[in-house]
Amino acid sequence: MDFDKAAALANAWVDILCEGEARIVREATIAKPYGWIFFYQSKEFLDDGKPLAQLAGNAPIIVNRDTCELRLTGTAKPLEHYLAEYEKTLAPISLQRAPQLPTW
Repeated sequence: MDFDKAAALANAWVDILCEGEARIVREATIAKPYGWIFFYQSKEFLDDGKPLAQLAGNAPIIVNRDTCELRLTGTAKPLEHYLAEYEKTLAPISLQRAPQLPTW
């Protein structure tokens, strides 16, 4: 899977989950050897900066470029914890490739 397909998958998931009221925060996207981590937030907060419009519990999304899997991380712990736990489940070769940078 390339970045464009991964971004489309993440966008579709956010659109369905949030009923069109949220979007991916493009500049926050992280590239990893195994895929990308996408973040999302309410459109109202992103457009108007209204603190009360911020989403709560909007866990970052991992999209694996090899398996096309979409997986939520969590929000109770730092992102690094969830990424480390996820990376433990991957084959070592998945961690050795060069990341494909986002092409927004």
